[in-house]
Amino acid sequence: MMPQWVSEAAEAFWSAAGEPEPFPRNLRIPIANALPLTVVLLPRLRVITVDAWLRTRGIACTAAPVDRSLRACLVARHGQGFIFVDGADPEDEQRFSVAHELAHFLRDYWQPRQEAVQRLGPSVLEVLDGERLPTTEEQIHGLLAHVPLGFHVHLMSRAPDGRFASTAVGLAERNADLLAFELLAPARDVLGEIVASSPTECHARVRQRLVGVFGLPPGPAERYARLLVPEARVPASLLERLGLIDSS
Repeated sequence: MMPQWVSEAAEAFWSAAGEPEPFPRNLRIPIANALPLTVVLLPRLRVITVDAWLRTRGIACTAAPVDRSLRACLVARHGQGFIFVDGADPEDEQRFSVAHELAHFLRDYWQPRQEAVQRLGPSVLEVLDGERLPTTEEQIHGLLAHVPLGFHVHLMSRAPDGRFASTAVGLAERNADLLAFELLAPARDVLGEIVASSPTECHARVRQRLVGVFGLPPGPAERYARLLVPEARVPASLLERLGLIDSS
């Protein structure tokens, strides 16, 4: 039900963390055990509050040209990172925000860096961190195009109407959601105790279990339930498939 990379990334994280956390998971201790990544709670999180927090610690980073409210965001540099979360959010929202930003760190920052080191050696980190220009060999490999140089800031730019600014941004968000779901509520654990007589009943029980047992917020729980229990589709008739009648 999940792409292979999702289960592999989740397994690698839990292996580095030592062991899976009991449900409902908040991921704070596993993150501290597995990664150079810190979770920071700030009230009424905004772009300018993230930038101010970094500047007061001597980290000059212009997060984004336009200020806006945030539920969470990720900032990473030199192989380390911060997950900023709105501390005024309910516990379930904070839980999913941390998992979502952790997923971005793993898939969009940490894993590409590790792959670059494996292929080109530790010296490539000097390039990825903006300390020197890449050699001809490093340029030829073309890996650097897939690894952020300098600061990696995940705010996922939006269009004026609030939608994702590009298809690539939408795909990155979807992938982060998939990994966040697997980290917080692995599909096999969610479905293992579900007994239902119809797809509708199964969907309702899965959603209820995601909220009650695994601690997901209602919105993400509904999205995940739709993935785990897709709506049944009535097969088109032969005449419809041939285009001889209109099914609309």
